[in-house]
Amino acid sequence: MNSTEQYLVDEELWHYSQGWISRREFLRRATVLGAGAAAAATLGAITPAAVGAAPGAQVSPFHVPVGDPSVAADWVWYRSNGGVELKAYLAWPTDAAMTASLPGVAVCQENQGTNAYILDVTRRFAKAGYMAIAPDLVSRFGIPTDEFTEPTELTGAMRRLSDEQTPLDVSAALDYLRSHPAVDESKLAAIGFCMGGDVIWRLATMYPDLKAAAPFYGSNPSLDQVPNIRAAMLGVYGDLDTRTNVGIEALKDALQAAGITHRITIYPNSQHAFHADHRTQYNAETATQAWTDTLNWFATYLGLQPPTM
Repeated sequence: MNSTEQYLVDEELWHYSQGWISRREFLRRATVLGAGAAAAATLGAITPAAVGAAPGAQVSPFHVPVGDPSVAADWVWYRSNGGVELKAYLAWPTDAAMTASLPGVAVCQENQGTNAYILDVTRRFAKAGYMAIAPDLVSRFGIPTDEFTEPTELTGAMRRLSDEQTPLDVSAALDYLRSHPAVDESKLAAIGFCMGGDVIWRLATMYPDLKAAAPFYGSNPSLDQVPNIRAAMLGVYGDLDTRTNVGIEALKDALQAAGITHRITIYPNSQHAFHADHRTQYNAETATQAWTDTLNWFATYLGLQPPTM
């Protein structure tokens, strides 16, 4: 099982432990992910909460609604290695001049594809003055996220993503930004959430022109590849995220030994996915702080003016 598959199974196990899905539904989803028998063996140690609907989500104060007049957005297709075409959501300030002046940022999704949250984050960057692109990773298989009608079908497509190929697809999205007439190709950044945080750590080891990156609660890249990182890395974690946090100390040691500019921040009273305002793990206070920290980090290492909040 690759890290993407393991991440997806762990997410469904979390949903089961919180009582959001039944044992039967968990096993159905785990089977789709090719881990039915192994997943069943883990259930004995878990006493789930009473089964019920997940609590309602909140809305980030940085939310940028569709149609905000300060932001333009569109779906585009771009080419990755091997000639495969991927769909992506592109957003930029409506008043941008096409004079190679905008910083560019790639936004890497969670395990739910380019959903409303990821599209909103992409628009948030546009509102902050960036040309932002969010690759729809499963679109490399011919069906974009918004065309799946059943969640387990999307889960099955996510399972097909490759640990090796996915960062290359995000690299190609950055190349798309570099070629855009509005983007300053010397000012490139990347951010990713959950599974996307994993991807951004790996991307940073293979994309030397990346200037700054902010993986949110992402698992470690191969530590022997850490010396290849050239970007200034802001690692964002929640103190209650015991699964992801296991690797932090080893990663910090590797970054320090390699002389990589970095800051690892562990936000208090925060679970995995605490920035995602469509999830019940959302923590409004620390999500706001992490977003502000990210914009300031990018501004510092892309040579931009500090953001105004």
